[in-house]
Order: sequence, then C-alpha cells, then structure tokens
Amino acid sequence: MSPDRIAAGNGRAVKVIVALTAVSACLGAVAYAATRPEQPAASLGANRAVSVGAQRGADSPGGTWKEPLLRPRFIEFPDAISTASAVQFRFHVPPRAQPPGPPLPGPPPEPKPPRPFQCRLDDRGWRKCSSPYQLTNLADGRHVFAVRALNRDDLPGHAVSYSWRQADPPSSPEPVGPKPFVIEARGELEDLYPGFPPQPVPILITNPNSVPIEVTSLTVAIAGDPPNCSVENFALTPSSVSPTTPLAVPASSSVSLPTATASAPTVAMLNLAVNQDACRGAEVPLAFDGEAHG
Repeated sequence: MSPDRIAAGNGRAVKVIVALTAVSACLGAVAYAATRPEQPAASLGANRAVSVGAQRGADSPGGTWKEPLLRPRFIEFPDAISTASAVQFRFHVPPRAQPPGPPLPGPPPEPKPPRPFQCRLDDRGWRKCSSPYQLTNLADGRHVFAVRALNRDDLPGHAVSYSWRQADPPSSPEPVGPKPFVIEARGELEDLYPGFPPQPVPILITNPNSVPIEVTSLTVAIAGDPPNCSVENFALTPSSVSPTTPLAVPASSSVSLPTATASAPTVAMLNLAVNQDACRGAEVPLAFDGEAHG
C-alpha cells in the first residue's frame, strides 16, 4: 500500500515581550471723556476735528453723558491649528483706569449688570453670547470667530476677530503586536507502508518578528479523514522541542527541522489486523501546530 501525503502548515500566535500660537496685540485703547472749558467753534479751525470718547446727549435734560462704543479683548483663544473637539473663547471689555487718590466718600457704587456681547462664527449672523463661549462639532478648515460688545444704549462697538484652522486629531498608530510564526512542510515523504518505521516530516519554521523566539511545542495532526481511509491507520508523533529544550529561531529568520538537537514531527502507517487496501493511493493532509515565546 502506498498512500501519499500532503502537508499544510498552520501557526499559533507568538507572545513577544518587547519592550498660544497667535497673539492679539494692540486691540484698542480705552476711550474716556475729558472735561474741558467750552471753546468757540471758530477757535478749532475750519479744517480741524476733535474726537472724544463720549458725547453729551443733545436731547438729554442737563446734558447726560452717553457711554462710548467699546472694543472687547480676547483672554483665551485656541491654537492657530487646533485639533481639540471643542474650542473655547474668553473675552471682556478692559476696565477703565481709576483716578488716583482716595475713593470718593459715600456708599460704594452698585455693581453693574453683566456686559452684553454679540458673537459670530464665520459668515453666520450675530447672536447674543457671553464669556466663556465654546464651539463644538466644527468642520475641518479655516474658521473666524468675532465678538463685539454692546454699550448701555445697546449700540454695538468695534468687533475683534480671531482666525484659526480646525484639524482632525492625529490618529493613534496601530498597536504593533507579535506576529505568528509559520510552520511549513518541506520536501516529499516516501510512500507509507504498514509497519514501516515512522518518517520525519521536514519542516521550516519562520519567525517574522523583530525579536528572537523560542519554540516550545510543535505537533502534527491529520487535518481530515482521507477518502475511504480512516485516520486510525496512522500514527503521528510531535517534535522533541519542549519548554526545557526549546528551539531558538532568530529574529526575522528561519530554522529547518530536524536538527542535530531537535527532531521533526513524524508520521507512520500502522500495520493493523484488518484490510487496509482502501488506503492505497490515499492523500493524507497534515496540519501543524506549535507554541513559542520571545
């Protein structure tokens, strides 16, 4: 009887032990009202103009002062290129300088209500906002955020803006794990005959990892019953490699079995007291399995 065999290699996983970009400058000076003696209009000159920070209301009894138009200032803003999922702006109107000297007598002034602001993103319309102001779900690309303050007469002042580019966060690199070593049958086996000595199966073990490994187990099995021939007709033995006598395979290299110190798996056909003619010419598929560490 002369069944042939076909070997297919399988590998098991290897356990490998490896080891602020933008600056807003000069956002505007704070305007203030100065008290000065009245001067005739002619003394200003025909081609001269005078700019003051506040004006007297012509229709206000007693000439009350109107609040000047204001310019806010950014306190917090995103990087010029931001990968954050949410960006935040903080802004305020700088307080006016207090006159020198001791405070005026009398009760302290009542706290003023919060300053009203209006914000705008890109080309969208102005809307009421307050500081801090957070933006989320921004599309990738260039954005412009603007803010302006309203005075006590609800008149908008000068707007200030900030431009930045929104980008996706850098992707995390895929974790590099150990790769399975590969077991391949090499060469051809002679025909199997009942009762003949076991034949070693020459194999090649390849280590694709960047570190050396030690193979501690290497077995062979029949992948399935050959047609009309039971696997009970065959005997298989594993390689001699073990945890106490491992097979060293260098990094990114291969080792063939058998070696002088390690045997290869073997396959033999048993001589049974039954008719084994159904196994004549059968192809016996082999599968390999193993373990290693590194």
